[in-house]
Amino acid sequence: MAVQHSPIRIDGTLDEWVEGDRIDGTAPVSGYRVYGTSDTSTYSIALTSPTAIGANTTIWLNTDRNASTGYQVFGFAGGAEYNINIAADGTASLFTGAAGQTLVAANLLMARSADGKTMEVQIPKALIGNPPAINILTDVNDATYIPGNYSGPQYTIFGDTGIVPDAGKRVAIVYSETTAKNYFSETAYAQLFMAAQSQVMQAGVPFDILTEKDLTSLQTLAKYDTIVFPSFRNVQVGSVDAITATLEQATRQFGIGLVAAGEFMTNGADNAALAGDSYGRMKLLFDATRITGGFPADVTLNSADTNHLVLDNYAAGETIRQYTGVGWTAIGSVSGTGTTIVTETVNGQNYTAALATQTAGGGRNVLFSSEAVMADSNLLWQAVDHSVNGAGVSVGLEMTRNSSIVASRTDMDQSQYRDEVNPANNAAGIYDKLLPILESWKKDFNFVGSYYVNVGNDAAADETTDWTVSGAYYKQLLAMGNELGSHSYTHPEKTNLLTPAEVAFQFGEARKVLEQEMSKVLGYAFTVGGAAVPGAPETLGTSQEIMKYVDYLSGGYAGVGAGYPNAFGYIQPGTDKVYLAPNTSFDFTLVEFQGKSPAQAEATWAAEWAALTAKAETPVVIWPWHDYGPTAWTADATGAPSKYTQSMFTNWIERAYTSGAEFVTLLDLSQRVSAMSHATLTTSIVGDVITAKVGASNIGTFALDVDGQGSKVIKSVAGWYAYDEDSVFMPASGGTFTITLGTVADDVTHITALPMRASLILVKGDGRNLAFTAVGEGSVTIDLAATGTDWVKTTGATVVSRTGDILTLALGAIGSHDVAVGYVANVAPVLTSGAGKASIALTILENSTAVATVAATDANAVLGDVVKYTLAAGADAALFAVDEKTGVLKFIAAPDFETPLDTGANNVYNVTVLASDARGASTAQAYAVTIGDVAGVNLRGGLFNDTLTGSGENDTIDGSWGNDILYGRGGNDTMIGGLGDDTLYGEDGHDNLTGDSGRDLLDGGAGNDTLNGGSGEDKLYGRAGNDTLIGDTYDDYLDGGDGDDFLDGGANEDTLIGGAGNDILDGGSSEDILTGGAGRDIFRFSKVSDTGTSRASRDVITDFVRGEDRIDLSLIDANTRVAGDQAFTLLSGTNAKFTAPGQLRVVYQVIDGVEHTIVEGSTDAGSLAEFSVDLVGHFNLTPSDFML
Repeated sequence: MAVQHSPIRIDGTLDEWVEGDRIDGTAPVSGYRVYGTSDTSTYSIALTSPTAIGANTTIWLNTDRNASTGYQVFGFAGGAEYNINIAADGTASLFTGAAGQTLVAANLLMARSADGKTMEVQIPKALIGNPPAINILTDVNDATYIPGNYSGPQYTIFGDTGIVPDAGKRVAIVYSETTAKNYFSETAYAQLFMAAQSQVMQAGVPFDILTEKDLTSLQTLAKYDTIVFPSFRNVQVGSVDAITATLEQATRQFGIGLVAAGEFMTNGADNAALAGDSYGRMKLLFDATRITGGFPADVTLNSADTNHLVLDNYAAGETIRQYTGVGWTAIGSVSGTGTTIVTETVNGQNYTAALATQTAGGGRNVLFSSEAVMADSNLLWQAVDHSVNGAGVSVGLEMTRNSSIVASRTDMDQSQYRDEVNPANNAAGIYDKLLPILESWKKDFNFVGSYYVNVGNDAAADETTDWTVSGAYYKQLLAMGNELGSHSYTHPEKTNLLTPAEVAFQFGEARKVLEQEMSKVLGYAFTVGGAAVPGAPETLGTSQEIMKYVDYLSGGYAGVGAGYPNAFGYIQPGTDKVYLAPNTSFDFTLVEFQGKSPAQAEATWAAEWAALTAKAETPVVIWPWHDYGPTAWTADATGAPSKYTQSMFTNWIERAYTSGAEFVTLLDLSQRVSAMSHATLTTSIVGDVITAKVGASNIGTFALDVDGQGSKVIKSVAGWYAYDEDSVFMPASGGTFTITLGTVADDVTHITALPMRASLILVKGDGRNLAFTAVGEGSVTIDLAATGTDWVKTTGATVVSRTGDILTLALGAIGSHDVAVGYVANVAPVLTSGAGKASIALTILENSTAVATVAATDANAVLGDVVKYTLAAGADAALFAVDEKTGVLKFIAAPDFETPLDTGANNVYNVTVLASDARGASTAQAYAVTIGDVAGVNLRGGLFNDTLTGSGENDTIDGSWGNDILYGRGGNDTMIGGLGDDTLYGEDGHDNLTGDSGRDLLDGGAGNDTLNGGSGEDKLYGRAGNDTLIGDTYDDYLDGGDGDDFLDGGANEDTLIGGAGNDILDGGSSEDILTGGAGRDIFRFSKVSDTGTSRASRDVITDFVRGEDRIDLSLIDANTRVAGDQAFTLLSGTNAKFTAPGQLRVVYQVIDGVEHTIVEGSTDAGSLAEFSVDLVGHFNLTPSDFML
C-alpha cells in the first residue's frame, strides 16, 4: 500500500525517508540512491552519493512525463520542462532550458549533510505547474548520470492524489477481452481466468474482477493490494499509455503488487507487436523481459526459491512439473535485482521461469514466463500470498475448516431410462443398487455429493421419468444431504450444436419440470440450483447460453493438457453465476474411452489427486462420475459385464476422507465461491496480536487461517470461542476477531472442530460456559476449561465421548441446533438411610453378618455422578465390608457374642460409612452396632428322616432314628447322627461330629473339628481347620482337607487322605490306603498288627515324599524280648537278612507294572518280618525317613 512516514524535513539527513520512497528501483546506479515523495504542495527529492555532491549537479524535471517534449539533454533525451541546478555557492535554483539557463526561482529549499554526500531539495508544485507526477533524471557533479541510460525509463515521483487506499486485503483479477479474443481459445482463456480466481481463493484473499477499462482508474486500483493478470498480452493501442501510467502509479505510489504470466502488454488487438520496445511495459512494471523461448521442447520446472521468498513449501531444487513437447519462454530481470523463484531446464540449460521483483514503491511482483507455469502447479496462490502479505504472520480467509474441499458430481445418465430405473418383474433397478452404496459412504466417510438427472422425452421408447418411482429415490438422496440438479432433458451428446431454443428446452424446461415434480414428491417448494453439462465438453458460448437457466453450471473437464486445472469461479466479467469445471477425469473417460482397467483408472485418479493437492493451501477437487460406475450397472444388450468396480470409487472417497477433505455439494461450493468473492477482510498485526475484521454473509463454513506464525499457536480470541491451533472458525455473518498468539492455548472452553458442511451461526461464551448455534449434522469437538470438581452439563446435543477435557458431541439430524455447554458445581451426596442422621445406633443378634443398607442421593447424578460407598478408617472398620455400589453394610464374619472382637471387647462395634461422589465430596454416617446374645439349642430327631439346623450358637443336635441331615451353622456344636445313614455338616465353629451307626457322611466345615464315623462305612471330610478324623469300625473314607489334621482309620480297610497341611495318618488295623497330600506328613503305625506282611494285608502309602514325609514306628516296641520300648534299626542295602530283633529292611517289588518300595520289620529273633509297609514308587530310604 501507499508509503506512510513523517513529513519530510529538509535538513541534509534521511531520517524521515523510508525505503519505499526510493524511486531508482528500476535502474539503480551502484553507490547512488534516489528518493522522491510529495505532499499537497511540494515535491521533495533526496540524493546520496559516494562523493560530495557539488556544483553543476543537475536534476532534470519532465513535468508532463512526455520524453519527446521539453528540453532534450544531449540533444536527444529527457524531455525536461525544468531543471534544478546547483551553483558554485551551493545554492539550488529552478531553471528552464539547458542546465541553469533561464531562472524561474532562486534559492530553493535545499540542505546537504556535513560530508556533502547527501542532499535534499524541495520544489513547490506551483512553480512547475502543479503536475500530478514528474519524471526526473540526475547527473551528479556533471560526472555520474542517474539512471545510466537517459533514453530508458525515467524515475517518477507521484503527486498527492487525495485517494485513500482501501484498508482491507483484496485482490483484483483482470479479464482482458483483447487478449481473450487473440488467445488460442476463448474457452481456454476463460478456464485460465477462473483458475486464477481459484488460486486467489486458496491464498485466502477476497477478490473482484476488473476489465481493461478499469485499469485506467487509479481510484479503482487503489482498492487492491495486488492485481492478478492471468494473461494480458494484447491491449488496445489507444489505452496502452493510460493503462501503463496508472499501473505504474498504482505500484509505485500505492505499493500495489502485480502478478502476471507470459508476455505483458506487448501486442495490440491485431496481435501486432506494440510500437517501440514492445517489452517496455514488462521492464517498467516488472523489471523483466523475455530472454528466449521455443517449440517444441521437454521442459522441467524446479523451485529456485532458496530463501523461500515466495515458495515457502518447496525445497530448493525440488521438481515442480515436467512437460514433454511444449512451447516455452524464458524471462530475466532487467536490473539484475529480481529473484528467480522457478527455473526451467531445457536441453540441459537452466532459464528463469518465474521472477519476483519489488517496485520502488514497495509493491511485490511476480511474473511467470507462461500461463501454464502459473496455472498448472499451485504456484499462483503462493505468488498472491507473497504479493499481498509479504513475510511474517498473515491471516487469510479460507472456504473450509478442513484441509481441502471435495465436490462430487454424479451424472445420472440412466435416470431417463424407465426400464433401467424400474425393471420389469420387480427386478432391482440401478438406484436400488446405488442408494445402499451411498448410505454406506455417508456412514463411513460422511460423504455427500451432487446428482444430476435427465427427464427423458420419449415415453414410447421408455425414455421418460416415472416420478412415482424416481421421485422416491431422489427424496432419499436429498434426505442424506445430497443435491439434486439437472443433467438436461434428454442428455444431448453435443451441446455445442444446440440452438438457443434447444438450450432453453434442454436446461430451462428440464429445470422447470424437475422443480414441479419434486415439489409434489417432497410436499414443499423445491428449487434446482445448478446443472451439469452432458456429453462432450462445451465451448464458452455454450456455457454462457446454458447459464441463463441455472444458478451455477458444471461443465466439461479442465486440466493440464486440456485447458487449465481448477477452473472455478466467474466465467467472465459481469456475471454473478459460478462455473465449476471438474479437475479430475471422468470415470467414463478413463475406463471406456481410454480403455483402462479399474486398477489403471485408480492409479490415474491417485496421480491427479496428488497433483491437485501438492503444495496447495486449501485445494478444491471436483470429482465427476456416473451412476452406472459404482453400481457396476450395464445396459449392454449382449449382457457384457460392467468394466467398473465399486471399490475403485470407494477407494477414491476413502483417500480424500483420510486426507482431511470436506465433502460438499456443488451448490454449496458455488455459494462459497460467491461468498468469498463478496467478502471483505481487514487485518492489522502488532506483535503477537492480530485484529481481523471480516465482512461477509453465508461464511459459517469458513475459517480465518493464520500463517507464518512458526511454532506459535492461537492462544486466545477475545470474546470468541471457536478456533483450533491456527484457524478461527467463522460465524455466518463474519465479525471482528482479536487473535493473540502464544506457545499454548489458554485454558478456556472453546470449539476445536466442527463437522463437514455445518454452518456456524453464532457462539457465546465466558471462557467456561459456552453456547452456539450450528446448522448441519455430525460431531463437534470442544476443549473444556479445566473442570476442577465441577460437572459439565450439555443441552441440544448428545455426548458421544469425553476424554479428559476433550468433549465430543453429536448434533443429530440435519437442521439447526442450539447447543449449550455449562458448568455445574459439585455437591456432596445426601444421606437418605437412617432418616439422614449422621449417627445410627442399632442392635443385631450374633451369628448374622447383615447390618444395614446405607443409601444416599446425588444432585449431580443426571450429569454422570455416581455415589460410591466406602468405610472410613476406624478401630472396628476391618471387621466390616460395604458394597461400594449398593451400600449394603455387613460383618465380614458373623460376630460371636461369647467372643467379642470389637475394640473394648464390649460387643459394641463402631464403623463409619462414607458416601462419596466421583469428585471426592463425601458424607459420613456412623454406626454403633450392639451384638445381642443368642442361646444355643438342643435338638433331637424322631423316628423318621429329619433335617435339623442349629442356631449358630453352641448347639447339641441328635438325629436319633432315621436317615437324618444335620446342620450345625455357627458355634461349637455337638452333633450325633444316631441310627441310620446320616449326613452331618458342622459348618462354622469347632464342632464334634459323631456318625454313630450306619453309613454316615460327616463334613466338619470351618474350625478345628473332631469327626468320628462310628460303626458303618463312613465318609469323613475335615475341610478347613486342624481336624481330627476317626474312622472307627468298618471300611471308612477319611479326607482331612486343609489344615494340620489327625486321621485315624480304626478297624477295617480304610482310605485316608491328609490333604493340605502337615497331617498325621494312622490307618489302624487291617490293610489301609494312606495318601498324605501336600505338606510334611507323618504315616503312623501304632502296633505290629496295624499292617500285615503280605500284599493283601499291608498298608500302602501312595505319595511318600522323601525329605518331607516320615514313617512313624516309634510306638511299636522293636524288641519284645527286652523290657521297655526299643527303637528300630534300618539295615543298609536291599533285601538284607534279619540278624536280630528290632531291624528294618527295604525290598523292592514290581506290582502290576509299578515298582513298590516295601519296608519290612522284625520284632523277634526270627528271619521273617512281623509287619511291612508298602510305598508306591522306588525310594532309597535312610533313617531320616523314619521315626524309629
